Amino acid sequence: MPKPSARSFAHDSFGDRPARAGIADLVRRRPVDVLAGLVAGAGVATILVNALLLQEGRHPAPFFGEHPAVTPAAAPARPTPQRSELVAQIQEALRARGEYDGPVDGLMGARTAAAIASFERGADLPVHGEPNDRVLAALLIAPAKPAPAPAAKPSAALRTPVPAPAPSPTVTGSTSVASPKLMAVQRALSKLGYGPVASDGKMGAATRNALQEFERDRKLPVTGEPNPQTLRQLQAVFGAPLE
Repeated sequence: MPKPSARSFAHDSFGDRPARAGIADLVRRRPVDVLAGLVAGAGVATILVNALLLQEGRHPAPFFGEHPAVTPAAAPARPTPQRSELVAQIQEALRARGEYDGPVDGLMGARTAAAIASFERGADLPVHGEPNDRVLAALLIAPAKPAPAPAAKPSAALRTPVPAPAPSPTVTGSTSVASPKLMAVQRALSKLGYGPVASDGKMGAATRNALQEFERDRKLPVTGEPNPQTLRQLQAVFGAPLE
């Protein structure tokens, strides 16, 4: 009987028939495991196809390439300061003493802290510059600050008397007209019929009335004084210098 060749032996041992027989035997013996493996393989294949072929844009978590930039988290918002009734009472008490000129808003700030520290130093208290019941109690019982004394006025004996201004030589009124000049005015008024006026060089009621009557006749402002305008008109009417 002839022996089988090596080729036929390899074909019978490693060919397709033994492989198919082994798979079929595995399916008969462990059908659940085979089905689970097939389902798992199908799931992996679906994920790979979706990730590599079906994505229109950039994949949010690619296997290769640069990682997306990490957006820094926004800084937390600062809490809104809350109004404190204790701080408001301290601010009001400090303002009443003239040691605080800020708003009474109940908000603790640098100005309020500085005013509290200043009061603590003046009241011989430990200087902390912080609002508390101890500071408020000390403010409420502290004596009022004395008002600043008014500036002392110099006594009458120390005042330097101010000399009265000397009369101006310009002819502006009765007291500024020299006696000889007034005498010439009085003579001119008498000769023009505004009298009787005594030529004594003194300003009296008769001279003043005569000047007023002359000013009314010449349509001048009625002053009754030998002012420059009246004297110029009187000299023009008299026709001679008033000397």
